[in-house]
Amino acid sequence: MKVIVNAKVVTPHGLIDEGVVWFDQGRIVACGEARDLTPSEDAELIDAEGLYVAPGFVDIHCHGGGGHWSFENPAAFARFHLHYGTTSILPTFSYNESEEQIAEGLRRILRAQMDTKAYGRSIAGIHMEGPYINPKYGAITSPIRPVNPAEYREILKVAGEQIKVWTLAPELEGQRQFMEEASRYGIAFSVGHSEAAAETVLDSVSYGLRIGCHCTNASGTTPSPSRYAGTREVGVDEAVLLSDEIYAEVIPDSEGRHVRPLMLKFILKVKGADKVIIITDAMDGTGINDASVDVNLIKRTEFSPAQAEDYMLGGSLLTMDRAVYNMKRHTGVGMADLFKMASLNPAKVIGIDHEAGSLEKGKRANLIFVTEDIQVRKVFLDGELVHVHNQ
Repeated sequence: MKVIVNAKVVTPHGLIDEGVVWFDQGRIVACGEARDLTPSEDAELIDAEGLYVAPGFVDIHCHGGGGHWSFENPAAFARFHLHYGTTSILPTFSYNESEEQIAEGLRRILRAQMDTKAYGRSIAGIHMEGPYINPKYGAITSPIRPVNPAEYREILKVAGEQIKVWTLAPELEGQRQFMEEASRYGIAFSVGHSEAAAETVLDSVSYGLRIGCHCTNASGTTPSPSRYAGTREVGVDEAVLLSDEIYAEVIPDSEGRHVRPLMLKFILKVKGADKVIIITDAMDGTGINDASVDVNLIKRTEFSPAQAEDYMLGGSLLTMDRAVYNMKRHTGVGMADLFKMASLNPAKVIGIDHEAGSLEKGKRANLIFVTEDIQVRKVFLDGELVHVHNQ
């Protein structure tokens, strides 16, 4: 038995200032106030030294990191993000991979999940972002392709149960049939890179649409021209905000390029902390160069010579610790709500909240020690200490 003492324990209901967490054989045994839980004499005590003890992050939208694309080297990718506190992660395909690259990548990810020595158990499933999205929206628009039943049936055959999220543009031809077939695997659909009418988005909820993919990014625009001069129509983002069934993904970078700080506050006010999910949308170069740069810019090749406005966002260079800190800085939200958005909500939407996402009896002992400004000091995966950062 191991017992974490002298901790500020972060729970979905608030903070326990003088808290303890007990875990044994990779599972949480108890969590609560120190005065109510007295460890046995043979328990191994772990002194948190007044740090916050919180559930490990759950990142459901992450393409790469540490110099690795998630589908090319999933083990190294997962290990990189684990060191920044992400104990559950979905390797995320983009809309740029060919059929062959997807098929090979799926098999690599499935193999990596089985390699517990390489911490493959932090891979919680797969996120397919595309390839069936609207070619008008995205940093790179090739090889986006039409909905192809032969292709998606093969993907589902290989990895159906492990695909936890599939991002799509519901307005495309053939999408409804695809959603009907894929929904049998319990996949949470995400509306993204789309200009679907609000009614189409809301109708898709009955097929399993549960996520608004990186809100205010590549999510179309408010339909224009308006039907009535001088008024505003309802677009994808507004439909996501309207539905109580849909979670809103946000990418909180330091400067508010992906989502303006005021927009983060607005989304949080409308949806509430129970329906917002913090993601990184990280690319392969995350953690390689200057850590102060947390956005990934892609040159618009149709422009020459290059000007500042000739570049567009193509994902981020964030790790979850920095994304969560930025969310705190931009919105002022407290620790309990931060970890709802960074751990519990994403765990819920992909159906692993019985195992991860909060510090509760019976769940996996996936937990992290963090400072007030979300600097990760220790990371535990299934009760095993996998990273220590003492600075």
